[in-house]
Amino acid sequence: MIRRLVDAAGCSAFVVFGADNFHYLTGATLPFADNYPERQAAAIIPAEGDTCAVVTPVDWLQAVKDQGWMEAAVAYDENEGPHPAAFAKTLAKTLTGMGLTKGKIGFDAERTSAGLVEAVKAASKAKLVPVDAALSEARAVKTPAEVALIEKSCEFADRGIIHALNHLEGTLWGPGYTVAEYAERVRVHAFESGASGVGHIATTFGDDTRLAYAPHSGDIDEGILIRNDITAHAMGYWCSISRMAYTGYAPQEIEDAYAENQYLKQVAEGLLKPGARCDKIYAKVASEAEKAGAKLHGTIIGAGVGCSHFEAPYLVAGYPAELKTGNVIALGVETLGPRREIIVDRDVYEITHEGARKLSWYRSWDRIYEVTGFRAVH
Repeated sequence: MIRRLVDAAGCSAFVVFGADNFHYLTGATLPFADNYPERQAAAIIPAEGDTCAVVTPVDWLQAVKDQGWMEAAVAYDENEGPHPAAFAKTLAKTLTGMGLTKGKIGFDAERTSAGLVEAVKAASKAKLVPVDAALSEARAVKTPAEVALIEKSCEFADRGIIHALNHLEGTLWGPGYTVAEYAERVRVHAFESGASGVGHIATTFGDDTRLAYAPHSGDIDEGILIRNDITAHAMGYWCSISRMAYTGYAPQEIEDAYAENQYLKQVAEGLLKPGARCDKIYAKVASEAEKAGAKLHGTIIGAGVGCSHFEAPYLVAGYPAELKTGNVIALGVETLGPRREIIVDRDVYEITHEGARKLSWYRSWDRIYEVTGFRAVH
């Protein structure tokens, strides 16, 4: 499938620099690549021939091989010169040795710097052309195997949040937890449940739930709202999950605000069908929010997940693309509560011929989770 994509773009090969595109083309996840943007790696997929190749720093090479990469693998020494000279030199030599520099080579321009591209061009004399649109379109439609991994990532993320809430039960009247301790429990339990990676975690309490993100600080008290946001992956395929809880029994105004959010989310969910335009889905939800007197927060209500936690398609105004069978969407309608808290229940859906199939089914969050000290609520 990937070779057909390369050929359809009129290229002799694709060379990709982004960690997400690297994973899409190779099936291998680079170790903590997003935490080290100054480190470079590339995957090379020719349109023809038997050999593909990866170029990575020395200490990443074995990790790629351990994930099943059986093609050519080239390591470079980052100490050979100033960044990115060593990488550019090794990549250019590899492209030349594979006989790919005579034709057009597609690359992901949105994932690398102009300086690096110029260095590779100068060293290899290759003609590099952007193919971001082709990669994005191909990645947006998932195979059944990709959907299965995203579905597992949803389970792991939800279990991480639920297990952390389990720990929180019964502690509100004792020593208790700090916000940082609780957030760490979400991360650890996602891994213990089976996640192979955790990305963004935002655990916000009380007044901080008014913010899209706040540093994890302070203590957890009774009678406050909690928002848990987490992205996690299973073998490189991501989910994006958000869940709401309340320490104690939620007052009526909080329950009403959550029910209002659930209604708008159900409206959006009912529109997730093949052929539906993304901008019209957003417009319908915005219209329903206005009718209900609800206050939407932000300018987007959903986006694709896959080899990254935020990718096409996007449920936002001005994005006219139509949903397709095989798209996977993280749907999160954000509204404001009585004290302008951000309220969101983010779930992940596969677009099928029949409509939306929920992949984040591990627990029903149709009511706000109340942390009351009784395990029966789990």
